[in-house]
Amino acid sequence: MMSDPVVVLGFGAASVSAITALREAGYGGRLVVVTDSGSEPYSPVLISYYAGGRVERSQCFTWADLDVSSMVDELVTHARIESLDPSTHEVKLADGRRIRYSKLLVATGAHPIAPGFPHVDGFEPLMLRTLHDAECLRAALERESCRSVLVSGTSMVGLKALEACLDQGVSVTLLGRSSHIMRGAAHPTIAGRFEELLAKRGVALRLSQAVDNVEVVQAPQDASSALDDAGASTSCAITFSTGDTERFDEVILAQGVKPNLDFVAVCNFALDIDRGLAVDRFMRTDLPDVYAAGDVARALDLQTGARRIIGLWQNAVQQGRCAGRAIAAELASLALSHPFPGSIPANTIHVRDILFASAGSMDGGPRADGESVRFEVSESHDTMRMLAYRTVGCAEQLVGFNILSVLSESDRHDELNCEIGKYRREILNSLL
Repeated sequence: MMSDPVVVLGFGAASVSAITALREAGYGGRLVVVTDSGSEPYSPVLISYYAGGRVERSQCFTWADLDVSSMVDELVTHARIESLDPSTHEVKLADGRRIRYSKLLVATGAHPIAPGFPHVDGFEPLMLRTLHDAECLRAALERESCRSVLVSGTSMVGLKALEACLDQGVSVTLLGRSSHIMRGAAHPTIAGRFEELLAKRGVALRLSQAVDNVEVVQAPQDASSALDDAGASTSCAITFSTGDTERFDEVILAQGVKPNLDFVAVCNFALDIDRGLAVDRFMRTDLPDVYAAGDVARALDLQTGARRIIGLWQNAVQQGRCAGRAIAAELASLALSHPFPGSIPANTIHVRDILFASAGSMDGGPRADGESVRFEVSESHDTMRMLAYRTVGCAEQLVGFNILSVLSESDRHDELNCEIGKYRREILNSLL
């Protein structure tokens, strides 16, 4: 079995980091990558800018200079994984091929889901998860007939989709079930200010609402409105939970994601794949010789002590590197080192000239008896800060922060980035 290759499922940030770490750690054996895409790895951080017309497609391939493909012996593209059999160390593809492995890294990412959004035949909402999604979104936004868009979902993906609409000069409405945007990351006070800034930039907000009904509307050929390339303008009439109806040319769903792990469900192990694959400090799963990283890995949340997916690009990079080193060490019969230390929820997002950054818990997180949480709010230079401190006796510990700023002064970017980094390090240092 040791002559079998190391196999990596997926070709994103976690995979690239793992491949690089494997080779840097001295692994010289065969390396096979299986991906459902046909492209080189790209940065998910840049695809919203591509959709909005700020960058071109070629600029999304941030690993071009690294030439990751040259480190791989076999790259299997456009492949759908049908099943994983840990007992035989085999991955089966939908076309019938079977690939044996000595060690396997599952880094297949996640796909969008839209709980509660009505399915309507003849109408396909847009997404913003992959480069292909961004290509479809950009094409839609650039059509003359696209004048108004509904973005359903108020997380980072929803806000980046909103920004792409604004960049393309399209009217946009933001819909969310919660009473505020960035639920879980932004304190209601900060979220409320964020919403005011979005409204001033022309965004219509529909919070604490849902979609009750979707009806496809086909404009006649002789309609006065602009027509798309097909000759007729297709839009949809959305009826909200408030009872009112509004027409949109496109809908973008950004309501959540689910790990790409359906192929794991067929093996005879008790796994909760909807929550991801639980991993240890070296990204090893409960399956023999199987590792996981990125949006499929349920790793340590330092603040709660629980294992869960924290879907951050930096997490994927660090977890992939950790998995690559561990795989190389195990195959060389060396001691494992450089474990993944765990992480905390963290966000940094730009929506045009608005910057929002957060880390940790803005509700103070789990507290023992005698502990309390104090919030400290300050404002200066178009910047609002909120710090959350957990108080135990006479001692205080920073457990979370929010920063919201309007970046009218370009020379303040570095200053704010330093401040954000300082707060994150303070939280992490208190937990490690």
